[in-house]
Amino acid sequence: MLYIADEVFFTGTAAENPPIRSVDKISVGKGTIRTGHEAIQKEFYAIVHGEKADRFKWLTPVPVGSKQPVGV
Repeated sequence: MLYIADEVFFTGTAAENPPIRSVDKISVGKGTIRTGHEAIQKEFYAIVHGEKADRFKWLTPVPVGSKQPVGV
């Protein structure tokens, strides 16, 4: 099914949602980001960057003190 898909992408906390351009050296669709994935990616990043409300409850706020050492 991957070989004949129009678009394929990863999802996950660490992976976020990058497109998969090929499977076993076979291009997925036209080998570019398609409109379906682009819409999902825009929505995801808007929520993560606080530009849109987190209506899915994806984010967990973590309180940080005002004077935390950096790089220690």
